[in-house]
Amino acid sequence: MSFLTKAKTTLILSIMKKQRTKPFNYCEADLFELPADAPSFVNNSYYFGGYSVDGQCMTMRLAFRNGENAEIFFIYTDAQGWHLVCDKQEYPSDACPMKVRNLIPARDWQVSYDGDLIDVNDGSSHHIKVDFRFTARLPIVNPPMDSDLKGMASAFAKVKWDRDFFRRLGGDTGLGEEAKKYKQLHYEQTGYMEGTMVIDGRSSEFRLAGVRDRAWGKRDWNYMDCHMWLIAVTANGEVMNLSIVSYPHAKNLHYGYMDYEEDRNFALTGYKIISYDHCGGKGPEEMVIDCSFANGKTYRLKTHREHDLVTPFDGGNFYFHEALGRFTFTETSSLGKEPEDGAHTIDAYGTIELGFNKDASRWGSYEN
Repeated sequence: MSFLTKAKTTLILSIMKKQRTKPFNYCEADLFELPADAPSFVNNSYYFGGYSVDGQCMTMRLAFRNGENAEIFFIYTDAQGWHLVCDKQEYPSDACPMKVRNLIPARDWQVSYDGDLIDVNDGSSHHIKVDFRFTARLPIVNPPMDSDLKGMASAFAKVKWDRDFFRRLGGDTGLGEEAKKYKQLHYEQTGYMEGTMVIDGRSSEFRLAGVRDRAWGKRDWNYMDCHMWLIAVTANGEVMNLSIVSYPHAKNLHYGYMDYEEDRNFALTGYKIISYDHCGGKGPEEMVIDCSFANGKTYRLKTHREHDLVTPFDGGNFYFHEALGRFTFTETSSLGKEPEDGAHTIDAYGTIELGFNKDASRWGSYEN
């Protein structure tokens, strides 16, 4: 790292640490609703994902914008071979099959879904009715407040600091002056989804460990270059997250956390791509990434994708490959170091979400 990059990293870190001292009201954040005069580029979204290592998984997203349709996806899989997905990702807001209600801020939510899903295996249609309560297990993870800030600071320090950089850093992403006052917020929390599910009249109960994601503020899909969002849940309900996103003004902003064999979250401190290929905008069926965390643990993460749903947004300007898959974590001594024979291994199951701008020239590389 050059002297200039070190100096820029130090400066950005000092600014971020000062911002971290400002109080954050999670009650207000969880209860946020779109103002009546909010422009259409302001997003208000909810994500819930529950996973079992035997293959039973349920993931869903609901997002609103004023004057526009609700954006959703819903995926359900199980060990018997079900792979059900919603057949469209937009509904009129008053006819949306998914509903979300906060019960206790920063802890409990009630979620329901009542609509038809398509079986990817044979194209058949099935009616599903789901009602569950999400109860938090550990505190909220808010990247500006809880992450290892060096990952974000280094990403900002590596790019050229010119007028355009500071304009975009200040919130001007080409949406006009009004957009500058709408910041983007995103945070996550681990917990359990517990409730009932009825498929074609057959009722069952479930309890799945997983996460919720809360995001609101400015969301211009076309401003994103690409992103990766991994959630891996163990048989004990422990969770690992790795998030990497690139924008025109900053590449490979990253954060993450884990509580494997712990009773608290530890921040991601670094990552190294061992094997990854954009595969023409589909993403790889398998990838290998080393991840280090603040508790001193480093793992070689291997993923294997099993299910996938393509979810286009903003008329296809940006799209997700919203997949599920298997994860294997093998302890290693440091990033880039091959694990030793007999090293401790942890199996998990979860989400493999890869997002791509329709302009492939913007994807770049996840190399850090």
